[in-house]
Amino acid sequence: MYRTIQLILVGILAVTLGLAALSRRFPQAGWLQVFRYVKPRLSEEQQGKIRQSANIHAGIELILLGVVLPMVYFASSLMMFTDPTTPGTVLVGAGSVLLIGLGVTAIWRNRQR
Repeated sequence: MYRTIQLILVGILAVTLGLAALSRRFPQAGWLQVFRYVKPRLSEEQQGKIRQSANIHAGIELILLGVVLPMVYFASSLMMFTDPTTPGTVLVGAGSVLLIGLGVTAIWRNRQR
C-alpha cells in the first residue's frame, strides 16, 4: 500500500509539472494559467547585491579549495601507501597558492566596486 501511495504522489507531481510547462507554452489557455509560476522581479539594486554576494562566496570557495588541496594530496598519498614526491608537492603548492590568490583577488575586486 505504501508503494501505491508513492506512485500516486509521483503521478500527481508529474501531471502538475506537465501542466506548468504547458501553461508557459500556451498562455492563451486561461485554465492552464493556474499552474503557471511567475518569478518575482528583482530590482537592479537587488540583483547587484545578489551578484556581489555570489562573487564573495566564490572567492571564499577558491580560498578554501586552496587550503584543502595540500591536505587532500598528502592524505591521498598516505592512503595509497606512497610517499609524496617533490614535484607533486611543488605542483600542489603552486596550485594552492594560485587558488588562494584568485580567491583573494575575487574578493578584493568585488569589495572595491
